[in-house]
Amino acid sequence: MIADRLRTHPQVVRHASSAALVLIGALALYNWVLAPHVGCLQAMQKLETAVGSIAEEKDRIGATLDAKAGQRRSLQQELADLEESVFSAQKAKVFVESLLPAVEGTGCTVIEADFAGKATAVRVEEPNAPVVELLQPSLVVSGQSDQISALLQRFRDHRPRVWIDSCQCDFSDRGAGLVECRLVLALYVVAAQHPSAGP
Repeated sequence: MIADRLRTHPQVVRHASSAALVLIGALALYNWVLAPHVGCLQAMQKLETAVGSIAEEKDRIGATLDAKAGQRRSLQQELADLEESVFSAQKAKVFVESLLPAVEGTGCTVIEADFAGKATAVRVEEPNAPVVELLQPSLVVSGQSDQISALLQRFRDHRPRVWIDSCQCDFSDRGAGLVECRLVLALYVVAAQHPSAGP
């Protein structure tokens, strides 16, 4: 039928029909075989760009996270140093109550003591900083030079830190080797939150 019709047409028409069939076959082959691969390659190029930007973002976030972790470690160290340097109100009370036995534990004798001391507020410029008070108990002790030295070392090694604000030593009895030492201690006590700080 079709072949019979093609025989009656001139040779140019037959060639055109053959070319049309080849063209239709080529288009079908392209749509079935090549087009999916081309689409896949285009999607891969877009995906590669997206993966690259995600990797850059991950690196940026990682660097920021490392910086924040370093800041956190630094702040933790500052907090540990601060906790080592200041008393809580309860720890200050316990320290002052145990001061007399601690002095006598080194072999020194307490001659005078003012454990109430004077408390003064320490100015802190930070807006939300807690109120820090300086408590200054004073005492006069007597003992051998090694006993006085042991007492001073005990204060130096104490944590939270006990500062020696003033220390004046004189021989009270040269023959017995007794030294009289007047001490004013300094205890930094976190009293309360700053009045302007919220709950």
